[in-house]
Amino acid sequence: MLPLLTLFVLHFVGVPHHAAAARVMPNDNRTAAGTLSRGVLTLRLEAVPGLWYPEGDSGPGIEVYAFAEVGKAPQIPGPLMRVPAGTEIRTSITNRLPSAIILRGLQDHGAAGLDTVQIAVGATRELRFRADAVGTFFYVGRTSPGTALLSATNDSQLLGALIVDAPGVMPPADERVLMLSLWQDTMRAPGYKVEEKETIVVNGLSWPHTERLHYTVGDTVHFRVINASVAPHPMHLHGFYYTVLSRGNAVRDTVYTTRQRRQAVTEFMTAGSTMAMQWVPTRPGNWLFHCHLIYHIDAALRLTELPDSAHHGNHAIEAMAGLITGIEVAPKKGGTFAADPVARRNIRLFANERANVFGSKLGYSFIMQNGPNPPAIDSVQFPSSTLLLRKGEPTAITVINRTHNAVSIHWHGIELESYYDGVAGWSGWKGRVQPMIAPGDTFVVRMTPDRSGTFIYHTHSDESNQLNSGLYGPLFVLDEGASPDPNERIFLIGEGGPQANALPFVNGSATPAPIDMRVGATHRIRLINISAASRKRIRLVADTTLLEWKAAAKDGADLTPDQAVMRPAEVLLGPGETADFDVTRSKSEVLTLEIVTPHRDRPPQVTRIPVVVR
Repeated sequence: MLPLLTLFVLHFVGVPHHAAAARVMPNDNRTAAGTLSRGVLTLRLEAVPGLWYPEGDSGPGIEVYAFAEVGKAPQIPGPLMRVPAGTEIRTSITNRLPSAIILRGLQDHGAAGLDTVQIAVGATRELRFRADAVGTFFYVGRTSPGTALLSATNDSQLLGALIVDAPGVMPPADERVLMLSLWQDTMRAPGYKVEEKETIVVNGLSWPHTERLHYTVGDTVHFRVINASVAPHPMHLHGFYYTVLSRGNAVRDTVYTTRQRRQAVTEFMTAGSTMAMQWVPTRPGNWLFHCHLIYHIDAALRLTELPDSAHHGNHAIEAMAGLITGIEVAPKKGGTFAADPVARRNIRLFANERANVFGSKLGYSFIMQNGPNPPAIDSVQFPSSTLLLRKGEPTAITVINRTHNAVSIHWHGIELESYYDGVAGWSGWKGRVQPMIAPGDTFVVRMTPDRSGTFIYHTHSDESNQLNSGLYGPLFVLDEGASPDPNERIFLIGEGGPQANALPFVNGSATPAPIDMRVGATHRIRLINISAASRKRIRLVADTTLLEWKAAAKDGADLTPDQAVMRPAEVLLGPGETADFDVTRSKSEVLTLEIVTPHRDRPPQVTRIPVVVR
């Protein structure tokens, strides 16, 4: 048995520093690199300059650094290392770049931290270690100064996946490794003006050029997701829940036991974090798995600019970009699509706008009709109307667009037929794809909620403008025959307008009103974060003392008895996440719900809401 150490051998190979840039190929992470024989993986790598085409062959080439298996084209992400635990890994890395490399992550991950390996210009380092720790890991190289693990410039794509499987266990045959990375720098490419650009990719490609994943209803789908970018990404799956199997980072991975696993539709992944997940598609159609920071899926990320008219065409293909994976789920052989349910309940929902709500900017709302008359054409409210649906009740929601812009609604967390999922130009299947709702048009959404819980509905059109300006609202599904609980308390966190540095809105206001609670009653606290770009730290305190609450649900899915326990009353909630907690207080007092919004360039914004217990 080899000791858990790394052996280094250094020699120079005489590679010219001005080697021409090779074409970089996207890596779908389906084929493991190197040669695995008798418990030893042998792999020769090199770091080379290359031209990368994240928007496909017709897009511009970006000058970056990338890893390649010797004798093969460089790849983004770099060559996949995948071995069973206990494998000895013998790899060499040759530096064909004009700068020295600092390499991290090629080691056993049972250690307390990451080793740092320096590779001089034109040199080769040979590394040898035994991979014993099971999990999802990655390796990275840096040429820029500093100690940061990840980068956003020309060395940001020096990265690759390292997967260590449990010994004696065959990994799922079609498991996919999705590596997320980000580049942000000055683009210089023939035929394109020199300017600052940004692109965010999955396995080396940006939507709509990312690989389409194909499944059949009933398949068990396994993803390993690696956030090797400098930014966080709340990863959201449309139409289905997924089970989180493990969470980790660059140093170690925690594989959950059956009791530790939980369901989610959105999972917040900080920079450098990893996740293993599985899910089963129960409905056919087109679906998305994407980051829920709206600026990470916006067409502004495109290296090739689109005309404004593109926002009125196929929204999914023409007006989105970045960190999105398209998923196509076919019916089972001989299966058919479910017929639209005959509604037992009908709702009319108006998309309204009013001028000069946020300074000179428009304000938007979804307003539900109550009574025989529609709401006023310019009425807006923040947040939009609360929708109450019932589990198992077929419901038709007629959306009437009275704005001057196209709209579409995503029913976030609701398990429904793909055609009504809300991504215009994508949701549906083949000849039946959901259109945009043009100004003056209507669209009827049909759904039969499968479970009760806390959900969201929000725009999926011109997201950076419409979402920030009010097109979002809470959606609750009640059990059949149940009435709304008078002891529920809702905290919906969104944006306070499209302007820069806008204060966050909580329940439709930058200065939310106090919340009342009753002594001795158990109150269900429903927390919803539908802000555009920031994770919130939410705490319930008495003076400065952190209280306790009982966890109840995540993303509308009830927690298991092992997880539904008392815990400190503090939670980090990313965009697109919901969480429910139960709170019981035994005496009259005034508490505070604190919602902290971080900022890069200034101190965090703290919203304090009095909670009066009487």
